Amino acid sequence: MKTKKKKIKKIMKIIPIILITVSILVLLLTACTVYYFEFTPEGYRMSVPYRSSFEEISDNVFFNKNYSGDTKAVLQMIDNAKDRNENFWGQLQFEDDTIIIICDDNDLISKLGGDHDTKTLFFPTKKNYMSISNEYCDIDIFAHEMTHAELHTRLTINALNNIPTWFDEGLAVQNDYREQYGSDAWKEQTDNGKNVIAVEDMDTPSEFYAGSKEDRQFRYLNAKHEVGEWIAIHKQEGLLELIDKLNKGDDFISSYSK
Repeated sequence: MKTKKKKIKKIMKIIPIILITVSILVLLLTACTVYYFEFTPEGYRMSVPYRSSFEEISDNVFFNKNYSGDTKAVLQMIDNAKDRNENFWGQLQFEDDTIIIICDDNDLISKLGGDHDTKTLFFPTKKNYMSISNEYCDIDIFAHEMTHAELHTRLTINALNNIPTWFDEGLAVQNDYREQYGSDAWKEQTDNGKNVIAVEDMDTPSEFYAGSKEDRQFRYLNAKHEVGEWIAIHKQEGLLELIDKLNKGDDFISSYSK
């Protein structure tokens, strides 16, 4: 009996410690969750469909409340950008897995962490979150970001993590018809191909997005030309075959070089 009483006393002493520990863990988890969804661009974008400061105007397209622009005109641009991508890809796959956020509130844009970009997040499932400010509502930018979304949707997480940045951006700029990324700009700035950047020097985000706006634009030009030349040879069929190989685990460089 004495042994049982001792065990009970020990358990009774441990229970408060366990309860305190669990409470601390719950508080920490809650704090981390609040921080992620309130103070990181990734978390904030994920929570847009549930925020009262945004409203869904069309399927998976959210505008901030009291948006001052012409929502119908923006939706038309989005549709036109989809048409451009459909012509490039064939049947589109990105729409169900992509949230498009249009915003003209500077405070909200700051929380979203980007005024014309696409973040692809892997938790709880792979999903694309496109953030476009009113300043950048343009068919070329929509088409550019949708190309990212379509590529990211088609690739497995492992394949997506292993493609070089120059390919991701170079493919996106195929559907971006702005003159600053056109063939005439490439010829002028590279002296008709005599002064180009090697693709291996644009592999990572830190390499590709480094330096000034002009530096980045020059890399976009080089990436667009490189991928454009490849597309001209391999066509849509070759692009889809490349994606299939990457999803099976094949090395990017060896698959791209064939």
